[in-house]
Amino acid sequence: MSTTSDLLMFWNLYEAGIERLDGRDERWRAQCALVAAHRPRVLMTTEGWGWHLDDRAFFEDAKAAFGMEGELFTAKTGCHQAVFWQPDIEHLGTERQPHELAHWHGHGLVTLRLPGRSTPLRFLIAHLDPFSPTGRRVESDHLRRYADPSLPPLVLAMDANCVPPGDPEPDWSRTPRHRRDDHLLDAEGRADRMPLRRLLGDDPDDPLLVDAGARCGDRSPTFGGLLPPGDAERRIDLFLLSPSLAGDLAEYRTLDPRPAPPGTRPTAPGGLPAAPGGRPVPPGDGPVASDHRPVTIRLRRR
Repeated sequence: MSTTSDLLMFWNLYEAGIERLDGRDERWRAQCALVAAHRPRVLMTTEGWGWHLDDRAFFEDAKAAFGMEGELFTAKTGCHQAVFWQPDIEHLGTERQPHELAHWHGHGLVTLRLPGRSTPLRFLIAHLDPFSPTGRRVESDHLRRYADPSLPPLVLAMDANCVPPGDPEPDWSRTPRHRRDDHLLDAEGRADRMPLRRLLGDDPDDPLLVDAGARCGDRSPTFGGLLPPGDAERRIDLFLLSPSLAGDLAEYRTLDPRPAPPGTRPTAPGGLPAAPGGRPVPPGDGPVASDHRPVTIRLRRR
C-alpha cells in the first residue's frame, strides 16, 4: 500500500450475481481475484444482482472476500450498487436515495476520512438509465447538486450509459438495431453526451466536475468488445472529481478483465497481465470477469 496516495476502483460486475443464484461462481471468483490483485483503498461497484437476498448474503460475502467494510445501496430494479473501503478508513456518514425518488437504478453516497488526507471525501456511486437519453438527462440533473463546492470534495463513480464530450463517436452499427436509439440524440444519429456535459459544465476554465480519464489523456473504451453480443466500444465507466481534487490525480487506468495465465500478476502498465520482468502476456483460460473494464484512479494524499 502506498503511503503517499490512494487507489480507487470502480467496476460494473455484469451478471455475476445472477450466475451465483444459478449455482455458478466462476465469474465471481475471477472478480475477487482481480480486486485482490489491485487492493483498492475504496471500491465502488454496480450490478450487485441478488445482493439483497437472504439477509444480504452476497453483499456480506463480498465484504469478506474483499476484506473491506461497505454500504449497500439497493435499487428498485435489482441492480444494486455498493461502496467498500479498507478497515482503517473512517466512515462518517451515508446518504441513500429513496426508491420512490429514483428514476431507474438510483445512486448512493458515503463520506469517508482516509488516513493521510486533510479533509474527508464524499464517494457517490451512480448508474444511469440504460434505455433513455431523456431519463439519463433527468438523473444527471439530480446528481448535479452533489457538486456543491462548500461540501467535502466529491468522487463520483458511475456507469453513465453515455459517452463524455470529447470522446470519439462510437461505431453504432455494432449495436443491435433495437438498442441503437437508446444511445443517440433524436434523429441525429450521434451519441447522446448531454447528461455528462451537464455534470462537467461547458467552461473548461470553470468546470463543475472533472473527468479523470480525459484529464489524464486516456479516452479508451471501458465497454464493448469483451463479451457477446457485440456492441459499440465506448467509454461509459467514469470517475468525475471535484475540481479541488484534480491536482491530486496521479494516475488513471482501465484494467483488463480477461483472465491472466497463472503466476502472471501483478499487472503491467495499461492493465494487461505481466509476466516476470513486466512483459505483457495474452489472456489465459477462464471466464471474462465482466463485460466492463474496471477503472482505477490514484489520488495523492494532502
